Amino acid sequence: MRRTAGLAATIVIAAAGLTACTEEQAYCVDLAGFAAAATNVDPQVPADYAKLLEDAKKLQDSAPAEVKDDWKVVAAFAEKAQKAGKNEVELARLSKQLGAVTTAYKAIATQAKDSCKVDIPKFN
Repeated sequence: MRRTAGLAATIVIAAAGLTACTEEQAYCVDLAGFAAAATNVDPQVPADYAKLLEDAKKLQDSAPAEVKDDWKVVAAFAEKAQKAGKNEVELARLSKQLGAVTTAYKAIATQAKDSCKVDIPKFN
């Protein structure tokens, strides 16, 4: 957890020193911020999705083509989970989507590590 926060701070500081930041570098900086915020999120608590929804939508917009659709899946799921709140019927419906969300999140995590050198928290 501290390592992720330290990595996020390092990336932000490094990016601030650049005079012209590429789109990929900007995405990586945003991704590092997401990773730092996501460390305290419990995927079993729908209210926690509110913490990440704004970042997920931002990353969906700035993501490279190879993971743009994956971010769309994750952001849509987070939004639905937030809206469902504690409604057990809605949460049961959402649980059927976890396979697709987990697959999308794994693709994002792999790309994050390979391209941005950022470890994002596991989605359990």
